[in-house]
Amino acid sequence: MATAEQNNREENNLNPRKKSRLIRTVQAHFYPDLIVSSPEVIDYERLKSMGFQVILLDVDNTLVLHGSHEGDAFARAIVTKVEQAGLIPVIASNAREHRARSFADSLGVEFISQAKKPGIEAICQDLTKRSCAYHNALMVGDQLLTDVWAARKAKIPVILTEKRSPHEIITVKMKRVIERLIRLLGGKDDWEMLKVIDYDVLMRRPRS
Repeated sequence: MATAEQNNREENNLNPRKKSRLIRTVQAHFYPDLIVSSPEVIDYERLKSMGFQVILLDVDNTLVLHGSHEGDAFARAIVTKVEQAGLIPVIASNAREHRARSFADSLGVEFISQAKKPGIEAICQDLTKRSCAYHNALMVGDQLLTDVWAARKAKIPVILTEKRSPHEIITVKMKRVIERLIRLLGGKDDWEMLKVIDYDVLMRRPRS
C-alpha cells in the first residue's frame, strides 16, 4: 500500500503546473530521484529486476573520504553488493586518470576518469560503448552540482547519497552553500519527500 508521502509525490509529478516555473526548473536540474543515507542501503537487486545494467559510482565522499587513492572496506562492500546483484559498477570520477585508475584497480572495476561532471560527454561515450541505454544506468553520488546535474542533463536516473564525512575541501564547501540555496528554492517539503524510498520513481523520468 502506498504511503501518504508516496501519494503526495505522485500527485506533484502528475500536476507540475501547481509549482512555479522557478521551482520546476530547480527541481528538474538539481533534485535527485531519491535520497539515501548511504550507498550501502540501496537495493541493488531491486534495481537489477527493474532493468538497470550499470551503476555509475562517484568516488569522493560517496565511496571513500576525499582524496583517497584506494578503496577501503566500505567501498569494497558497495562494489560487492552491486556485482552480486548482477549489475556493472563503474567509477565515474572527475579525478585525473592516474588517481581514478589507481582507485578503480584497487576495487577491480572499470572507471571513467576526468568525467568533468556536470559535463556528460565522457559518461555518455562510456555508456554508448557498452550499448547501455542511459535510462538503464544509474548515477550514485553526493553532490547536486556534479553528480545530480550531470545525470539530469544525460537523462540518467540518479540517487543522491549523504556525504561520508563532514570534512571537505574548500571548493566543495563552497558548492554546499549553493546546494543549500537550491534546496531552499526547490522547496523543503518536496526535498524531504525524496527520502521516501520508492524505486518506481526511477522509471517515471523521461527516457533517453
